[in-house]
Amino acid sequence: MQLNALLTGQPSEVLTRVLALTRAERKALVPELLAAFKDSSEFIEIKPNTYGVRNPLRGQQAATALWAALPASDPLLPKLWIASPTILERVLQDRPLAERKTIALRVIGHQTAWEAVRRMILDGDLKPVRTPEYHAGWFRWAGRFGGKLLAERLRTEPEALTELWELLTIEGNGDASFAAFDKYVRDQDKWSTALLELTKTGEVDRTRLLDLTLDILARDFAAFRAQWYAALHEALAPTPEERTKAQHRYARLCGSGLPRTVSFAVKALSLVDKQGTLDDEVALQHLPAAAAGRGATTAERALKLAGRIADRRPELSDLADEVFEAALTHEASDVRALAIARLGVTPAQAPAIETAEYPEPTRPPWDQRKTLTIPLDIPDTPAAVAEALSSLLADPDQADLLLAALDGAHRVADELPDALKPLVKRAARIDAQRYSPAVPKMIATLVLGLTGHDVPPPPKVGDWRRPLHHRITALLEGTAAPVSAATHQGGWLDPVVFVSRMLEHPDAAEDDVVDALLRLAPDTRPEALALASELTGPHADNIRYALGGPAGRKTGWIALAAARARYPESADPAAALRGEPGPPLTWTAKAGPSGRHNLTTLDIEPAPEAASPKVPWLGVPFDGPATEWLGFTECHEAVASPYDRDHIEAAVAGYLFFNDTEFGNPVEKAALPPFLDSPSVPGFPGTMLLATTLTLKRSTAVQLGTDAVLTLLDRRMLGPRALGAALGVLGPYLIAPRLASRLSIIANEHPVAVLSTLDTLLPELEHARRGIFALLELAADLVERGAGTISDETKEWLARFKGSSKAAKAASRLRR
Repeated sequence: MQLNALLTGQPSEVLTRVLALTRAERKALVPELLAAFKDSSEFIEIKPNTYGVRNPLRGQQAATALWAALPASDPLLPKLWIASPTILERVLQDRPLAERKTIALRVIGHQTAWEAVRRMILDGDLKPVRTPEYHAGWFRWAGRFGGKLLAERLRTEPEALTELWELLTIEGNGDASFAAFDKYVRDQDKWSTALLELTKTGEVDRTRLLDLTLDILARDFAAFRAQWYAALHEALAPTPEERTKAQHRYARLCGSGLPRTVSFAVKALSLVDKQGTLDDEVALQHLPAAAAGRGATTAERALKLAGRIADRRPELSDLADEVFEAALTHEASDVRALAIARLGVTPAQAPAIETAEYPEPTRPPWDQRKTLTIPLDIPDTPAAVAEALSSLLADPDQADLLLAALDGAHRVADELPDALKPLVKRAARIDAQRYSPAVPKMIATLVLGLTGHDVPPPPKVGDWRRPLHHRITALLEGTAAPVSAATHQGGWLDPVVFVSRMLEHPDAAEDDVVDALLRLAPDTRPEALALASELTGPHADNIRYALGGPAGRKTGWIALAAARARYPESADPAAALRGEPGPPLTWTAKAGPSGRHNLTTLDIEPAPEAASPKVPWLGVPFDGPATEWLGFTECHEAVASPYDRDHIEAAVAGYLFFNDTEFGNPVEKAALPPFLDSPSVPGFPGTMLLATTLTLKRSTAVQLGTDAVLTLLDRRMLGPRALGAALGVLGPYLIAPRLASRLSIIANEHPVAVLSTLDTLLPELEHARRGIFALLELAADLVERGAGTISDETKEWLARFKGSSKAAKAASRLRR
């Protein structure tokens, strides 16, 4: 049958024609169908500024035909469009039983496929499928409201109330869980609301549901998802008899690893106690875990319950004392005080803190900094270069490795093709992507070009990619003479090595010379200037000027790059070239609503604003967004110009503050590792970055930031009060208990420094700040252990706390 005759009409009509063909005829059509599908589905500009697929209807027709023609194991099947559940059912019915399940397992994540698969399972045409993707389909189904309440839809959906019991035992993930679903819908559309309605009518067994919630809480699901079951349990309003019957299960939940589950359990035991039906001995056996766990309120409730039991049953005093003893080491002072008062003991004194000096260091002037600390490890064999490039394809955010790999590739370029062959498939896949991040795209181009494939060289652009594109193009053309290759970590180039290279290559390419000037280290410049007296060629005067020599009369790109190399802290390279570099940039920070939409951001800005002369690249971030997706570009600007570390740190701090999630670009890898690999005194943006990481919930950034702070404090390179002032900028957005836990970790090694940080931070915070007691208690503990004293300003601020709140009590301790 001719392809045009086959692909006519609606998808159901196309499928009818294809199913009428023999298996051999369908197989013969696959190449033509694939070509039609690819051509019709290509994303193009339909008209100016309007984009879409070339021919959507023909793409749908070709996809439907391919469903009936491709083998069950073909990787393209899960990516094909499915017109309707009925069409997929017809496709599956046409397949042997073994192939049906193979296809079902591969496409079950598609909602249309889920509906078809479930219908076939109920009809007995398909073996049951019970995978995470299948269970997730229930939540997508629930999200299709259609004007009906979820309880009503569950009643009418075949076997839904039977499968519900299995679904309730599945934790789920992401959006595919009861907790996540209910968080974002109206009350009448929630699963919990539907379950309560169905228990009232008897369609769902209420007693069984109560038991199930306790079963799930005993499994220690993720805290967010476990809390949904605890809330459902309470919403079911257990009767006094039901609570009494379940009390042993409540007691066992006191040992849960989830603070909110422990709180739920202790509250439930307290209710049973008020009813007068508590099994006192069993309760006391489990309460020590609650008394020692996180959460002051829960621990206090556990102690009060143990006290009531001991008062009415003195014979159980020994068991009750175990509960109080467990609370003696609790992080909250109120809890410890309750336990001490009950036991009548003198609390053990924490070990005294040794006094230590922590200066408030400032960065040395530019020309006195030491940057050539760790030489770059250059791969010097084809296998080592291939391994480095393979690592970069997987994880492009490795600035030093990228520079080392490019230098290594230049050294062994003639021997690389065979070593790079295993990378060709990965490189081709990345190269074929329409929107791929910049660095993997560069590496893919290099791999394909060096292995003999026909690839266009990277374009000459006007941003941080410019020098990297030049390096790759030169490698592909066999003309590489990289005078700009970095010699040390951080992208730095030893000036003496640079001048030595220029003596060998006086006519080096303009892009390469600019790249070198924008990474010249401040170290060894006097020695390099002496050596540069022998330089000849078109760049000699500019190079000598960059190293501290007399100004020349030249202008243009290289001259501006030389001015930036000589005065990297100047806001305007053109003014510096005229002999007017001006004062170094200064930085300020502000956290709060900004922009047209009043989004809460952290803005760390230089003054005066950096000027961007109209040249291809001078190592300053481009003024506007790139015209194409490049990945998180600030990471790679550090590759192209280490002068801009302040800009990188400011950009990363702002990104982390605004996108405080476990997902997204790993931007912390662009700015935090240098503090660990080659520690140095941070500037204002660096201190703001470190402070920001201590306030986040993003675990990778928190760990890197905490390690960086510890490293810098070890070396006395970070001022504790500077860190406190930076945290003060973030004051209105701090989550105090979270920050207190991070500072507690640092205080284990640097208690004196942490007290200084808190002394600076506290007066910047509002007295009504939620959870501020955690910071106050930490400061009070440090003072009592001998870490130092607080300032008069902080004492005056503390005096405004009134009443008997936790914060007021902690403030009173701190003022003594």
